[in-house]
Amino acid sequence: METDLLPLALVFAASLVFFFYFCLLHNFGSTTNLFFKDGRSSRWLPIALTSCKHGCVIALALSGFALVFNINELGWWAVSFLALGALILLAAIDRSTAWSGLRRLYWSAQWLRLVVATGPAAVEGNEGSSQNGSSRGPNVDNSYPDGFTGPEAPVITEEELIGLDRRDREMFRSILRLDVTDAHEIMVPRLDMVAVDTECSIKQVAEAMVNGGHSRLPVYEQNEDRIVGIVHSREVLAALASAEPAPSLGELLHPAFFIPETKRLDELLEELQDRGLQMAIVVDEYGGTEGLVTMEDLLEEIVGEIEDEFSQNRESELVHMPDGTVVVDAGVSTTDIEDLFTTKIESEDVDTVGGFIYQALGRIPQVGDLVTTDHLKIEVVSIMGRRLRKLKVSRVDEEIPT
Repeated sequence: METDLLPLALVFAASLVFFFYFCLLHNFGSTTNLFFKDGRSSRWLPIALTSCKHGCVIALALSGFALVFNINELGWWAVSFLALGALILLAAIDRSTAWSGLRRLYWSAQWLRLVVATGPAAVEGNEGSSQNGSSRGPNVDNSYPDGFTGPEAPVITEEELIGLDRRDREMFRSILRLDVTDAHEIMVPRLDMVAVDTECSIKQVAEAMVNGGHSRLPVYEQNEDRIVGIVHSREVLAALASAEPAPSLGELLHPAFFIPETKRLDELLEELQDRGLQMAIVVDEYGGTEGLVTMEDLLEEIVGEIEDEFSQNRESELVHMPDGTVVVDAGVSTTDIEDLFTTKIESEDVDTVGGFIYQALGRIPQVGDLVTTDHLKIEVVSIMGRRLRKLKVSRVDEEIPT
């Protein structure tokens, strides 16, 4: 090779190497949680990687053509074959790196099949339940330690992964994000918990279940910091239907399962399945009740919102108004607002818009209070006691009607 062709050859080789690594990062990140940090998606990273890949292709094309045209001995047919070979090489690199990402997705898929295989028993429970009204169920062979082996165990092949649509990939990404999300982020806060006192009658417990639309309720003694167990609707209905004298509420209790607020969701899901439970009580570092997490909350992190027979009674958390503003529930996460308005809310140690309002004001909010960020205006619309209820959010260049 002539000395003056050496720089072009180095540019060509370097572009090829960088193209390989950018393809690896982009394809691996699109099937894993690489594009997520602390549960939040990063928009600029996939865009930057795609731009870098295109830049490498341009550099490869320019340096390659420069090399070919500087070698006078090559004819047009040789140039055509070299160009075709280069295209095949680039496609092979992109395909092989995508396959490496699918290999990790393969094992996540096997884990999801386990959830699906044991889901009916884990989610609905059965009549042979011993804890919290649920168990693994009669159709799950407990002779296998993980419930996921044996000749009839569900399997998924790497070939099946090739045909995954966007929704399936999103579901797998949600599974992979479970190890970076903790119970505090998805729990039902203490103020929203529906719980009953040990002094309540069976009829009062049944009324609380009907009004709240829940099949399980925490039971406390004196206050919510002293949860003593969980009561299931099955036992309550059986007691009401029985001709015998109604038992005390304490006789119907199942043991409560307590977890720290820092418990990772992947670990929590596995523990709930292993124990045959549907509900966990979240406690803080001092042992006080912070809230609760149910199996439904965990599954919604994977598959999205699960609608049931009570869903029509729920208020929408996000209501788009004709004037362009959005009325939101104070419990909506700051991430949802950031995604909705494509902006950033600088908040520390808070996860919800309501928490951000408390932090910004430094006092108990009142109706009409207004908090302004660089890009958003957030107005307090309604409160319930000392608690925020509804907020109106708009961009700073939009007027909030009074």
